[in-house]
Amino acid sequence: MGYIAKISGEQVPVSVTGEDEYHRIKVGDKEFVVDAFWTQNDLISLIIDGRSFQVDIHSANDNYGVMIEGEHFEFELYDERKALLKSSAGLGTEGAQEITTSMPGKIVKVLVSEGDEVSEGDGLIIVEAMKMENEMKSPKTGVVKKIGVGEGDAVEAGSLLVIVE
Repeated sequence: MGYIAKISGEQVPVSVTGEDEYHRIKVGDKEFVVDAFWTQNDLISLIIDGRSFQVDIHSANDNYGVMIEGEHFEFELYDERKALLKSSAGLGTEGAQEITTSMPGKIVKVLVSEGDEVSEGDGLIIVEAMKMENEMKSPKTGVVKKIGVGEGDAVEAGSLLVIVE
């Protein structure tokens, strides 16, 4: 199956083929053979090129937070059909954009105020999740219309942080 991953604003093609626990995964130009086994609801054991990894995965809608070997990564992932529908419908970063969390955490710092003008990639909020601080960035140039959290707030996966329009 084909997907599009949006990682740090860059769109990367991803394909997954295979059955049961064994998969061939291609991310951009890199290809991996992966043995995958879900050990818990949000924890997967992977063997990639003979190396074993425990991966903690949290998701909300199409947003994913992944913790692997102490590093935290966030990305969006759409199947090719949904990515095509989004781009053809002009949904990309047009209109109001809701920035949400992909995993539970705590708001460390709010970097903007309602009414502030921001550019694509500007930091909006810093969220601590799994003992790591993650800066949530603006997906577009616009104006901060709403801030849904305050410093020190605990948030669940999918919580609304900021709306940029």
